[in-house]
Amino acid sequence: MTTQTKNVLIIKSSPAADDSVSNAIADFLEEQLTAKDEQYKFTVRDLTKTPPPLYDTEILRAFYTPDEELDEKQRQIVVPSLVYINELKAADIVVVASPMHNFSTTTLLKAYIDQICRWGLTFQYGPNGYEGFLKNKKAIIISCAGGDFTLEAEKHKDFQSPYLEHIFNFIGIEDVTVVPAHGLNMGDEIAAHSKQAAKEKLEELAMSAL
Repeated sequence: MTTQTKNVLIIKSSPAADDSVSNAIADFLEEQLTAKDEQYKFTVRDLTKTPPPLYDTEILRAFYTPDEELDEKQRQIVVPSLVYINELKAADIVVVASPMHNFSTTTLLKAYIDQICRWGLTFQYGPNGYEGFLKNKKAIIISCAGGDFTLEAEKHKDFQSPYLEHIFNFIGIEDVTVVPAHGLNMGDEIAAHSKQAAKEKLEELAMSAL
């Protein structure tokens, strides 16, 4: 019996590089999936190594110019966006390793999102509102934070996880799981417990749902 290969896209967005907790936890998930008796193909998009272009006037004009009217410079401008979108289309599972910066995502991840949310390519508006095109995929958000925004009194300050969930829904990915690793700056014991809990949740997901 042939096992169908599942494509896994891992998006890393931490400027902390080798010191990144979110990257390390994403790597742990990759290890768990690799150890399974199934076939996975991994694509790692590390936004620190290949930063997305910041959305500016030239990008805006290129994105809203019909393909047949793009000049040569504009064709080069839209290349990163098309690469990212094609990676998403090819993926069965999308993993975002996201450290919280100033209560939201990193600048790198926001720039990436601005490249993938494109009318006519990943979503459209119709009579019933917006419709995302990237259907039948799973997404996992590894949400890291120095404080603990899973606490009821702190949840309203978390503009990271709800935003990323909405973005995935917006482009059509409705099966989204958030795996928090919060409290990382609240002492070694709390940080260690939080990282271990996140790994246990990912191990559970890897064994049962992915």
